[in-house]
Amino acid sequence: MKIKLLFFFIVTLISLSANAQTEVADQPAGLEGLISSRTAQRKNPDAKMDGYHILIIFDENRSKAEAIRNKFIAEFSNKYDADVIWDEPNFKVYVGVFKTKLEAQELLNLVKDNYPTAILVKDKLKFPKI
Repeated sequence: MKIKLLFFFIVTLISLSANAQTEVADQPAGLEGLISSRTAQRKNPDAKMDGYHILIIFDENRSKAEAIRNKFIAEFSNKYDADVIWDEPNFKVYVGVFKTKLEAQELLNLVKDNYPTAILVKDKLKFPKI
């Protein structure tokens, strides 16, 4: 009986040691540089990403553009960013910052009733604040 018990423990120990991981996965060449450049990009306040926003109106009159911006903010309770940008010769009101076209399309469908001239715009956008 003692021999069987001893044999059982030896087999168990051998099987446990056989399952131990001995190899370490190496990172592919250049991965560390890619990670550090991505981190630096995210920390740079001027970094931009591909994304979408919605142009709800453009007009020559700044006060009209700002009034429409304020109206949009009131309607959507500050849920989306809204900015008035001077792009000669017009002031443009952009709303939302979206990574995917699908997300932007959802907002476009909501605003089309009140802003029929609203269009989806692909642009280089600043990273959204977290």
